Amino acid sequence: MIPDSPDTPRYAAVELGSDSFRLHVGRIDHGELVLEATLSERVALAASFEDDGSLCEAAMRRALSCLREFADTLDAWRPQAVRVVETAALRMARNAPVFLPAAERALRRPIELVAGGETGRLVYLGVASTLDGADAPPDAPRLVVDIGAASTELVLGRGATVERVESFPVGAARQSLSFFADGRIDAAGFDAAVRSGRSRFADSVLAGRGWALAHGACGTVRALSEIAHEDGIEGGRLTRACLAALRERFLEAGHVARVRLAWPAAARAPHLAGGLALLTALVEECGLREVAPVHAGLRVGALWDLHRRAALAAAPLPPLGRRLGEECRFPR
Repeated sequence: MIPDSPDTPRYAAVELGSDSFRLHVGRIDHGELVLEATLSERVALAASFEDDGSLCEAAMRRALSCLREFADTLDAWRPQAVRVVETAALRMARNAPVFLPAAERALRRPIELVAGGETGRLVYLGVASTLDGADAPPDAPRLVVDIGAASTELVLGRGATVERVESFPVGAARQSLSFFADGRIDAAGFDAAVRSGRSRFADSVLAGRGWALAHGACGTVRALSEIAHEDGIEGGRLTRACLAALRERFLEAGHVARVRLAWPAAARAPHLAGGLALLTALVEECGLREVAPVHAGLRVGALWDLHRRAALAAAPLPPLGRRLGEECRFPR
């Protein structure tokens, strides 16, 4: 039975990720986000490209089946507003113009094709709303890292304000498929993956600043932190030393399948070897001392964004004379 929520409108956010499709239904109650439903299903779009850059038929069937299930869930919860956003894999797919209309019919809602800048903004909003200034003073710079399956975003902001978004067309899935395609993890392949990642991030304006802390709003960072905590490495803190120790653990395992068997968190992040290599590259290239996991990201940011849009739409406009007096400045 879906409970009614007359005083606090519900919102829903659907993220069509490059590896998994995810759904959040929630409401804002007394300034706090209350999640009422969440679904996730792996569809592996980023790992399903044909040689010509098209999504394969099996991946599209998985995706459409997932979206029909999401549509039924949304119909049951009846949110006041829904935002559906796609990320890097659908932007890159050659047959996206064919797949997207079928996806909208399956979901029974429109789908937004958002660029990396909007993805980064929503990710940052989710992190900033969750931390609520607990990590730093309101005017202190905050760096957010989001390593997806097919792209990586770096976002710089202060408080709730985004100042810069940088998007790179490389993610955990693409790095894994490029350097660990046969599943083997060896030193030569891992170090090559790190060097490749560093070359991608070398032109970042945010590189080389010696950041004391960055916030990781992605499954890669959360999984690696969980593994480090489980193995007693740096108390689970993702420092450079911790990442080096995780590299040795992965090399000892020697294969992606054994990594997944060794740690439950790795089973939830199927491209973790590529993710570890990219995170290592970011830490080295940007001079990060530590990356802290945050259990928030694009979907949480989208829910807050819908809430704030609704609040602005409902707010009464000030009297016209006052608005003119406040907004216009005449020379003396």
